[in-house]
Amino acid sequence: MEFQEYLNEALAWARMGFDTVNSIQGLIIALIAAILMSRYNRVVVYAVGATLVHELVNIGRNFYAGAANPLPDYLDVEVLKLVAIRFIGYLIAISLIYLVRRLFFRG
Repeated sequence: MEFQEYLNEALAWARMGFDTVNSIQGLIIALIAAILMSRYNRVVVYAVGATLVHELVNIGRNFYAGAANPLPDYLDVEVLKLVAIRFIGYLIAISLIYLVRRLFFRG
């Protein structure tokens, strides 16, 4: 029964990750990363980069909105969990876009 629980937890994180990336901002970042990625074995590096870009864009948006503290509390476990979930979402989104790109634009 343990394997089933781990599998359900992994699927839940994948679903939440894709949901956090499934916005205009996230899809544009994933699209750019998938276009720039030349080989699939670099997907983890591009997902980390996309996650960092996403965080920087959010910080910039908070800064320009005049927030008193535009930086999230990266020492908070919930904030780090959201960043990890977003990373998983970028892994999925970049993989799917890269797959479609390779299928339709061979080369």
